[in-house]
Amino acid sequence: MAIDKVVKVLIAVHRENSDFLLRELQRQGVLHIVTTEEKEGGSVAELDRRFSQVVEAIEQLGSRRKEKTGLFGSKPSMPRSEFETLASQYDSTVHVATLAQLNRRRAELDARSKTIGVERARLLPWQSFKHRPADFYALETVSVVLGRFADQVEFCRVRELLSGLPAGIELIDDEAGAPSVVIVVTKEHAVEVNAILAGARFEPVDLRGLDETPAQVLRRLESEAEAIRSEQQSIEERVDALCCEVLNLKVAADALASERVRQTTLARLEQTRTVTLISGWVRQREYAKLSELVERTGFAVLITVEPAKGEEPPVALVNRRLFRPFELVVEMFSMPSPREIDPTMLLAPFFALFFGFCLTDAGYGVVVAILAWLLLRRFGNDNKLLGMILVGGIVTVFAGAIVGGWFGDLPDRLGLAPLLHFKNRLMLFDPIKNPMPFFIISVGLGYFHMMYGILIEIADCLRVRQFGDALLGQLPWFVGLNSLVALVAFGRQVPTWGSNVLLIAALASVAAVVVFTRRSHETMTAQTFWFGLIAAVLVYLGAKLGWLPRAFGHMRWVVLAVLLAMYFHSVASIVRAGRFGVLPVVLGVFGLAGVGLSLAGVTSPVLGGLASIPFLFVAPANRALVKKFLWGGYALYSATSYIGVVLSYIRIMALGMVTGGIAMAINTIAWMVLSVPVLGIVLALVVLAGGHAYNIAVNVLGAFVHTLRLNYVEFFPRFYTGGGEPFTPFREEYHFVSVH
Repeated sequence: MAIDKVVKVLIAVHRENSDFLLRELQRQGVLHIVTTEEKEGGSVAELDRRFSQVVEAIEQLGSRRKEKTGLFGSKPSMPRSEFETLASQYDSTVHVATLAQLNRRRAELDARSKTIGVERARLLPWQSFKHRPADFYALETVSVVLGRFADQVEFCRVRELLSGLPAGIELIDDEAGAPSVVIVVTKEHAVEVNAILAGARFEPVDLRGLDETPAQVLRRLESEAEAIRSEQQSIEERVDALCCEVLNLKVAADALASERVRQTTLARLEQTRTVTLISGWVRQREYAKLSELVERTGFAVLITVEPAKGEEPPVALVNRRLFRPFELVVEMFSMPSPREIDPTMLLAPFFALFFGFCLTDAGYGVVVAILAWLLLRRFGNDNKLLGMILVGGIVTVFAGAIVGGWFGDLPDRLGLAPLLHFKNRLMLFDPIKNPMPFFIISVGLGYFHMMYGILIEIADCLRVRQFGDALLGQLPWFVGLNSLVALVAFGRQVPTWGSNVLLIAALASVAAVVVFTRRSHETMTAQTFWFGLIAAVLVYLGAKLGWLPRAFGHMRWVVLAVLLAMYFHSVASIVRAGRFGVLPVVLGVFGLAGVGLSLAGVTSPVLGGLASIPFLFVAPANRALVKKFLWGGYALYSATSYIGVVLSYIRIMALGMVTGGIAMAINTIAWMVLSVPVLGIVLALVVLAGGHAYNIAVNVLGAFVHTLRLNYVEFFPRFYTGGGEPFTPFREEYHFVSVH
């Protein structure tokens, strides 16, 4: 649980050799480079274009090879020497250009093939037409109309209407139930015929430009379509032949990605006419490695520099292997500032515990743990998300065993004695029949988690020597809340003296919250007096109300003693400030009389204190405390928010019981379909497999998201601020291959 120490360095390198040095730095991956304003040159834009083209080629060829991608895909692995040899010798532009040319030609052929299809569909009804349509349109004394009727009935109706006119109609095709016809009419009656056709369900067809018979055109189109199909097949074969280049293209893509990062970084470095300055941060434990690298190049100088005023170093987390996956929680929220502690190790146990109780099914835990382990073997042990789910799955096994959840109530339905005996020996309670223990566990975990966060803040404040924030800001809340909870939860089991100690601690914490929530060095003496006064008054009132033994009634003398001390402290502040006047004198005499009457036993110390308060706040030493006390009172009132925080952890019980309830419902449905003849067993297995798989997927997501929420919303605000810049080493990028 630490933030790795980093050192700021500056490397000066001859400009001609800067690209070579950046290449070596990229290979080592130890330097976090600080760049200037963002700017990109033409070379970077060209690299972007080439990278996009290669990636597009990889996706196209990979899909033809049906390569696995996404969750269950894996990167090809190769030695660094092989990768560098391929990257330096392989020219991807030839194959990318060939593939682009084939794609363009294929698109042209596809477009022409669609055009031919449309033209063939238009001419097929006219293939038995023995004349060239263009000749008919050239006739001088008659008009020719070609077209199709909607159906045979419409054709007969129009033919009847045309029978009394100097017009002829010839049926060409009727295979599709829509007669295709040629209508010939003298030009004098063309308008009348057109009016009849306009009122009918008739679709004219224009073959004006066809100077061949439709059959001749169809034969030519078919010949052209056959040639297109042949060329398309040739293109597909050539594209298939390029599939063997996928691995080489992946190497080229990763090489281009690394080069693009290198060129972008180079463009953003400070440069003179002869020198390039590389400023950055290196882990202290890797400084020697960086120094050796720079020295080995022979044309660069490495120096250590002091950070500028206000400059904060990037944050590099260092955790043991077991806790390293939980760094993802911190990274998703915000990296700690360099002055904070790394919360990874602190949140990890609770994250796994909350995840387990949200899922709360031992069978599901086994499945989740096995799947996470298998995926880790495929993707590598550095996958933090899978590592978190693996740990959470293991904890789920124990959490589910406590409540007897093994794929819901599957052991009970199977009725196998060994399974039932094993389940019952591990089960502590049944949340369906008796949910109260689960409720207590959830609320208890929430309360402990909240107190844990306050303790972390106290320890962190002490670490950075902020003693006021630790002892006066956070400690009163920790003591007060725990004292009240102990009194409410265990009051009857605690001996009398213990109850008295807890109540006094709670009253003193109330006084501390009111007085010290807002504090300053200048008013600390006066605030200390006020803390003593308010704490003593509260203890005295507790004795008067019977909450504390009668012996604590002697606190009246402490109250009066503190009042006298505050009285003289106020007089001294008035004298120092030189603020004499009638009002301070009158209030001072009135307050002194009240204290005197209290000492004489005429009035209670509380009344004496009330009489003194006006004078105390007239004094300069106390005047600035009014606003501070108001803020303290508001903070005390906002203590009710702690109840809401603790109650929000009930979602742990809710999610756990929902998981179990849905699992039991799935089992019930499976046993219902089991009675179906012949297929009952198959259907039951399908319901069990599909239902439980769905339940696992949904509730793993719910457990993860809600556990994140409990950490981000309820836990982190107790002690964590974040805002640090992550330490990002300048290194090579591998999107498609794994280099070892």
